[in-house]
Amino acid sequence: MKTVLLRLEGPFQAWSSQGRFGIRDTEREPTKSGVLGLVGAALGMPREDEDTLAELGALKMAVRIDRAGALLHDYHTAGGGRFRGEQYTVYGSSDCVPSHRYYLTDASFVVGLEGEDTLIDRIGAALLAPHWPLFLGRRSCVPTSRVWLGVSETNAATAVREAADPEPRDGAIAVDEGARRMVIETPKVAGAEIRYDVPRSFAPGSRLYGQRYVQTKWTEQRVEATP
Repeated sequence: MKTVLLRLEGPFQAWSSQGRFGIRDTEREPTKSGVLGLVGAALGMPREDEDTLAELGALKMAVRIDRAGALLHDYHTAGGGRFRGEQYTVYGSSDCVPSHRYYLTDASFVVGLEGEDTLIDRIGAALLAPHWPLFLGRRSCVPTSRVWLGVSETNAATAVREAADPEPRDGAIAVDEGARRMVIETPKVAGAEIRYDVPRSFAPGSRLYGQRYVQTKWTEQRVEATP
């Protein structure tokens, strides 16, 4: 078993788990469906490929929050006007369609996906040369650093705990001081929290999600960057 590590960092991220119609929410850390959507884009996985998606869904995931970021609310409107002389419609309506969209700003995460060696190696190669562009939950949210962070021979929880800090960059916000929160996928045990974010199908019009369990843990101390 190996773990592939991802660095998810950018000015905007959006990891929705309950967003519907006029309200598009975001969780405070990456969802499994969002991360596997990113991996699927790297692999060139069609939305209807449920066999590959099932393989990805079986991976164990862990997240370390290096920089929690801030929550941003965007009152978004579409439609209600004309484009190139034609009435611009949204969902078949010529009226303005408003929505409330939420984003994380300036957040940074380490994500570990643990699984069989061959699948992990395949994912790692795809992240280095993605088939389609990668985004952080929504297409407008692009990463500002390379997503592939490396491959570890340990499990996902250990790999994210021991991962180095992001490389310092001019103008970048520092990582959070002190112990950092980790969200680790776990079997169903006492105290575990249920999440409904395991994708079963990404097919348009018939998206399906299953459940998993996670536990919140904390790093013991700040992880120092390697030279």
